[in-house]
Amino acid sequence: MNDLAYIFYSIKSRSLNSSLSVLLTSFGIMIALLLSQFSNHIKNRLDLDGKGIDIVVGAKGSPLQLVLSSIYHIDIPNGNIPYKSALEISKNPLIEKAIPLALGDNWKGYRIVGTSYDYLKHFDVKIDQGRLWNDEFEMVAGADIDVKINQKISGSHGLIDGGGVHDEHTYKIVGSLKRSGTVVDRLLLTSVNSVLEIHGLEDIDHDTEHNHDHKSDQSSDSHHESHRDGKHNHKEKTKYHHEEHVDDHHKDHKDEHHNHKHSEKHENISDKEIININSLQKNKESFKENLNESEITALLIKTNSPIANINLPRSINRETNMQAANPALEITRLTAMLGFGSKTFSILSTLLISIAILSIFSGLAGNLENRMGDLAILRALGYTKQRIFKIIVLEGTLIISFGILLGVIMSFFVFEIFSNLITPLNVSKAKFVLNFDFYFIIIIVLFSGFIASLIPAYNGSKISVANQLSQNI
Repeated sequence: MNDLAYIFYSIKSRSLNSSLSVLLTSFGIMIALLLSQFSNHIKNRLDLDGKGIDIVVGAKGSPLQLVLSSIYHIDIPNGNIPYKSALEISKNPLIEKAIPLALGDNWKGYRIVGTSYDYLKHFDVKIDQGRLWNDEFEMVAGADIDVKINQKISGSHGLIDGGGVHDEHTYKIVGSLKRSGTVVDRLLLTSVNSVLEIHGLEDIDHDTEHNHDHKSDQSSDSHHESHRDGKHNHKEKTKYHHEEHVDDHHKDHKDEHHNHKHSEKHENISDKEIININSLQKNKESFKENLNESEITALLIKTNSPIANINLPRSINRETNMQAANPALEITRLTAMLGFGSKTFSILSTLLISIAILSIFSGLAGNLENRMGDLAILRALGYTKQRIFKIIVLEGTLIISFGILLGVIMSFFVFEIFSNLITPLNVSKAKFVLNFDFYFIIIIVLFSGFIASLIPAYNGSKISVANQLSQNI
C-alpha cells in the first residue's frame, strides 16, 4: 500500500470527523474571503468615484447623505440649492472646477443626472457610440444600461423605479459611453436645463414642494409664462450671463451652424478620442437666461489647494444657507461604522477556522490509539519513523486542503450572487480578484493545518513495534 492510499483509507475510516473538519474549514475560508473581497471592492469604488472631489455643496441636512447622493448616487438628496448661489460659489478663486448636478428622476432604476461635460471629463469617460448631448432632452447612457441610439425614453419621478412617468417630455438617447468602472456606468446623463425644464424650474425634490418660498413660486410662474407658446423668453438676460457669456453665446450660434454641416462627422467619434471637455463646454453647453432663478441639487468642487479644503467649507456653512461637506471625512466616518460589522465577520471566520484546526488536531490525536496497530504493521513492513511522521502530517494537510478548496468554490458562487444583488444600488458589479489578501488567507489556513498535525505525527512516529504487536497478540 502506498502512502497516499493509506492516507485516504485513514480519512475514510473516520469520515464523520474528517467531514466536519472540512466543512468548518470551508465555511471559515468562505466568510474570510467574502469579507476580504467585498471590503476591497467597496474601498476601491469609494476611492475611485470620490477621487478629485474635495467638497460637495448642497442643501442643509446630513453631510453623509449629501455625499452619498451626489457622488455615489446611492441615497436620496437632502434637497436643492439656488443655482445663482452655486454660481457665486464657483467664482471663488480657491476653486479649480465646479460641476453642477440636477437630480430627481430615474429610468428603470437608473438615475437621470443633469450636469455639464465637466462631469465626463472628471471620470475620463470616452464615447463608445454616437455623440454627446447638444440640445435639451438629449441623453447619453452609461455602459451598464441597455439602450439603443435614437431610442426615446421617459423619466419617472423619484430616484427609484416606480414613480410617476413624465409623459410630457421624452429623452432621446444620442450616445453611449465606454465602460469606466465608475458610477458613470450606471447613469443617464443629460444637460442641467433638461432636468430643470421637466420640473418647471421648481425644486427638484418634490417631497418638499410645499416648503417652497414665495420667490420659488414666482420663479415657477414666470417659467410657465415664458413657455406658454413653447418658447423661452430670451429678452430678460441676467447681468451675469450677459457679462460672462456674451462671447460664448455668439460662438455657440456659430458652432451650431457648423455642427449642422458636419453632423455626420460628429456622430462618428473615434474610439481613441478622449472627450475634450474645454471645447465641448464652450461650444455645446449653454444655460438658459433664467437658470439663475432655478435650483440644482448639488455642486461638486475641486479646489486648488489643501487649505481650501478646510477653509472653504467653513465659510460656506457659516455664511450661506447651504451646506459644504468633505467627502473624505464623511467616507472615513462611513467606513468606521461599517468596520463594526466587518470586525464581527472577521471574528466569526477566525473562530470557524480555529475550530476546524482544533478538529483536525483532535481527530488525528484521538484516532492515534486506534491506529497504533496499523502503524506498527507499517513499521514492521519497513516504514521508517520519518515516513510515518510524513504520512500523518500529509493526512492533516490534505484534510485542510479539501476544506480550503471547498471554501474557495463556495466563496466564488456566493460572491457572484451578492454582487448581482448590490448592482441595483448603482454600484458596478464587483469582480472576484485573486489579490494579496486572497493568497494570504489560504496560506495562513494551510500552514495552520500543517502545524495542527505535527504533534499527532510526532507521537505516531515514536511507536514501539514490539510493544504494540505484543499487545495485539
